[in-house]
Amino acid sequence: MSTFKDYLAESTKSYDYRVKVAGDIDKDFASRMETALAKFEVAKMSAGKKTPILTVPLDFPALSNESVTIFDVTTNYPASVRVMHEYLADVLNVNPAMLVVRKPGEPTEEYQEKMQDKSEYVNKLNDIEMKDAPKVNSDEHTGDTYNMGLLRELLKSKTEVGLDKTEKTQDTMPNEGDKTSKSPINTGPGPVKGNPHPATLQGFKQ
Repeated sequence: MSTFKDYLAESTKSYDYRVKVAGDIDKDFASRMETALAKFEVAKMSAGKKTPILTVPLDFPALSNESVTIFDVTTNYPASVRVMHEYLADVLNVNPAMLVVRKPGEPTEEYQEKMQDKSEYVNKLNDIEMKDAPKVNSDEHTGDTYNMGLLRELLKSKTEVGLDKTEKTQDTMPNEGDKTSKSPINTGPGPVKGNPHPATLQGFKQ
């Protein structure tokens, strides 16, 4: 037979649930659910926490590319997970396949919390908008400022190449000493035009 202490302990005991709803929900969904749970005397209820869109949402293996909204609920009156699931699906007019009720601390819940952390990390890696990327000044890579800077660099490079070619040309041109000495560079006078007399050719003497 239960004693008064047992009855008192039972009357002050609370019951925790984790309610998960897949897909988009209405703005008044949380208030409607709290009203529905009044039957079990709601002690507290968290604001819905929405997960990122997942390829295969946890607890919903038949769904794909859906987000999940999670509510933590505490009531003063108990109900089994199955009864709570059926009741909420019926009262809130939600497809039973889109709603899951669990007890916090279940082994599956602990596993899923770890998987959720990994999923959030993967979603950041796959974020095509790169919301977490550092801010970049576009003027440093595009636009008029960037184009003018690039043009200056090209002109500078062109000038340096021109100077280099000029120096090399001057190094290879024969100087005055080469013209008068027997240097290999000195090839003598150029070809004579017309039909000159052989005696006038260089190296022949009368």
